[in-house]
Parts: sequence; structure tokens; C-alpha cells
Amino acid sequence: MVIFKAQNTNSAWIPQNTPPDCRFSTSTSGWTSNNHGYEWLRKVFEPESRKKSKNRPRLLIMDGHSSHITGDMIALCMESGIDLLILPPHCSHLLQPLDVGVYGPLKRYHAQEVDRYTRAGIQRIKRADWVELFQRIREKALTSQNIQSGWKGAGLIPFSPRRVLNSLPLPAPEPPCTPQTSTNIMDLDLSILKSSPPDGTELKHANSVFNTALASNESLASPTRRYAKNQLVESQNAELTILRKELQECKELLQTRKKRTKGKRNYRANLCLVRRKC
Repeated sequence: MVIFKAQNTNSAWIPQNTPPDCRFSTSTSGWTSNNHGYEWLRKVFEPESRKKSKNRPRLLIMDGHSSHITGDMIALCMESGIDLLILPPHCSHLLQPLDVGVYGPLKRYHAQEVDRYTRAGIQRIKRADWVELFQRIREKALTSQNIQSGWKGAGLIPFSPRRVLNSLPLPAPEPPCTPQTSTNIMDLDLSILKSSPPDGTELKHANSVFNTALASNESLASPTRRYAKNQLVESQNAELTILRKELQECKELLQTRKKRTKGKRNYRANLCLVRRKC
């Protein structure tokens, strides 16, 4: 079924040599809809597949598009003996035979035909010309070999789930666990983690153990991580103490200057009074 973007189908768009089993329809958006899906099932798939199956059960595989799972579609499938199989979301590129083995060649031949028109100086292809073009593309792409390749690539005929499973991305391997070594790790707890403020000798020894653990390729144990956090806190506290001391010195200096300025002003005021009395 070919869907044109229009209000109504114009007979001039359909060439005279078009096969009689082709179906044409229109939509204002150019895309399929619930009605188009139902009409395709009723006028195309059901009668054509019934000729081959001879009233035996049929299987229809489709993706989860909304037009494929309407009430009318499901009811018609049940009445006609059609088993409707809806693929999981985002899996049609692996499980749908058309996506696996047919649409690729169809797109390639379509690009070649459009390129041929472009090189001939035709910038806009008329609908009637496009229908003829599509018939040539369809004959090239929808071959028995491509169709069978699609069913085989999807792991359906012959049935081979492993073919699809092997195409799935593998989960990222977990990094190997490196065994923790307890050599001298407890020295960090004895110095920094349990002493406040720490002794200078103990602090130097703890820093040596800490730097050795960082230089190694082994992952850091919990005492080492706690020491790293504690060391950062100690450094910030030390910096904060220095800043507080500098601030206090600045305040004292300002107060001293204020006293000196006030004393000079009083001296000058007294000197003026003395001069006036004299």
C-alpha cells in the first residue's frame, strides 16, 4: 500500500502499467494511521495470505506502533485466524525480517534511482513517475533471497535465538577486585585519627605511610581514606587559625591607630585653647 500526502487520491498519479494488486491511499500528513493499518490488513494481508495458507493459521509479525494494535485490527485477526505477534519495543532492527534483510537494499536502490533523476536535471519527481520508480525498486529489493535472508537474520527460519542474542551488546566487565593489604595501614589510626593535635613525629610517620599508599596501584583501604579526609580537615583548620590570628592582629593595629589619632586630636585641641588664653 502506497500512501500519498494529500486529501484524495488522483487517478493521474497511478500509471497504467501498475500491477492490479497494488493499493493506494492518502493522508494529510503522509504517514500511516489507524485506518490505514486496518485497511492494509483487510485488503492486502488477509486476502493475499489466505491464498497461500488455504485457511490454515497465519502469523503476522509487527512492531508496537499504535496503528497495529487497535481493537478493529485485533478483532479482524481473531476472526480470520491470524496470530498477531507484537515485537518488544526498540527491537525491530534485530527481530523484524523487513528491517533485517529488505529495507536496507530498498533504501539503497531508492537512492540510486533518485540520484539518476538528479543527474538528469530533474529536481522534483512527479507522483506518477515516482510510482514507476518504486515498482523498479521493489522488483530489485523484494527478491526471494533478500526476504529469506531477513527471516534467517532475525532468527525465525530456521529458528535460532542465539543469532539475535549474539547481536546484543555485552555488559561491561566488572573491574577485578584488588585484595587489600593491611601493612602499616593502622599506623594512620594511631597518629592522626586518634590524636588531636598530633605529635610532630607521629604526623611525619603517618604522612609517609599515606604517601606510600597513594603511590601504590592498590585501592585505598578505609583507614587511608579516613586519613585523607582528616588531613584535609586539619589543613583547613590550620589555615582558618592563621586567618583568625591575622584578623586579630589587624584589629589590634586599627585600635592602636585610632587611639593615636584620638590623642593627637586632643593634643591639638588643648594647644588651641592654651593659645587663645594667651
